[in-house]
Amino acid sequence: MDGSLEQLMRLLSNRGLEWLRQKIMDLPDPCPVDHPGLGPLAMAAGCAPVLGGLRGRISPLEVIVLRRFRPLLLRQAAQRVVDGDRRPAILDLVVAGGLVARTDPVWQLACDTLAEDAEVPLELRLTLSDDPGLVSQAEALLTTPPSAWMFTPCHVRRVATLVAALYRHGAARPRLSSARQFSAIFDHLKALAVWAQAAGCTLSVARIAFCLRLVDPDHDIADLVADLIQVQRPDGSFPPRLGFSTCDQTFADGVEATLLVVMALHLATYRRWRGPTPVWLRPQPLHAATAEIAAALEASAGDTPLDLHMAASLTRATGRDWLLRLGPTPLPVDAAMMQCLARISFRDPSVARRLRAHLGLSSERNGTQDSVAAVEMVWLRGGPVCLKGPMPAPLMTLWQRAAAADDRVTFRAMARIALHHQSDLPPQAIRQMARRMASTALADCTAGINARKLLEHLDDLILLTQLLEGEDLVAVAA
Repeated sequence: MDGSLEQLMRLLSNRGLEWLRQKIMDLPDPCPVDHPGLGPLAMAAGCAPVLGGLRGRISPLEVIVLRRFRPLLLRQAAQRVVDGDRRPAILDLVVAGGLVARTDPVWQLACDTLAEDAEVPLELRLTLSDDPGLVSQAEALLTTPPSAWMFTPCHVRRVATLVAALYRHGAARPRLSSARQFSAIFDHLKALAVWAQAAGCTLSVARIAFCLRLVDPDHDIADLVADLIQVQRPDGSFPPRLGFSTCDQTFADGVEATLLVVMALHLATYRRWRGPTPVWLRPQPLHAATAEIAAALEASAGDTPLDLHMAASLTRATGRDWLLRLGPTPLPVDAAMMQCLARISFRDPSVARRLRAHLGLSSERNGTQDSVAAVEMVWLRGGPVCLKGPMPAPLMTLWQRAAAADDRVTFRAMARIALHHQSDLPPQAIRQMARRMASTALADCTAGINARKLLEHLDDLILLTQLLEGEDLVAVAA
């Protein structure tokens, strides 16, 4: 492409961005999670970091989107996803959430939930996970030669989104099973390009142009770009169909085509990814949620005296010795409180040691270990404790049934028992239930509930964090 064509593409791209700016700024501030403009906003939020990566600096679209896409909106959408909402607009908003608050534990919980949900489209799961199994599924679909019935906008959309997810929109090159697979994907795209031009579908032409350049940065897409640049309307938007018109478009009607064409023009102009490679750290959302609940409980406590239960839980959650804020504890401590302290400190030698020093407990090296409560008490008193083998199948079944029925009382009891076993990562139903409990706890934290309820949530998260994000120890001792 010569310099004059590149200059024209930049001009048309900027006109499209200006149209997007006007439409996004017309949305209310703050934008409610049920607003009809949420879907178009989510699309723009997903494309904004791609434009920034291609430019090598912050894109104007990122600045525009951040004026309406706030962390509170993301958290509300993420909480709905954890609770089971699978509307496309909500899913798109959560997938684009890294633009707003990458460290938000509710967003991280939602991403983990979607990545494990087999009912979610493969392209979305691939965006949120680097699971080799998902890459294999995408490779199999993309390398299958298209049949006549596959030449539809829906198929083009799926193929293009899979290719974009595999390549991280140009920031990375995927690892496929063999080099020949790249040629098979490229041939698939070229066949779809011929159909898209003949069908006059702006969306399909823009998607295929973008993906052809991802697979082969030197491929000539001038004919595809020529079809796109001639249909821009006077208001700066692009229509879903190739054809001339002077009518202005609404945000919902023109947003997808305009975003896709702008992305294709950016890649045609800048040729490669110029920004830093996106880093998807493996998050620990339950740890982050525990820290947030602990901070809220700490703020609610203020300078008031703490009780023994609260001090022990905060010590376990934060690593700081909150027992130092307590005065001398009247002895003996009643049996119910002792059992509560034993449960909180189980498998944490630091907290158990601090509690023993604070309460003046003598070491018990030969305590009975015939029940869950007895094992926890031995741990608190400093005796050796060994974990059992895998959780028995009947108990695991009961645990999964409690998760499916949202029976939180039974779920907690089974989770406490599971902490005494050397089990692998719990099944998906249990992990989903744990995320729902963490999401509920964070929602209550934001709502400003009382300290007692916060303490209950904190104890739940301490238990769930240790089960799902803690270390697997074969044998442990206080």
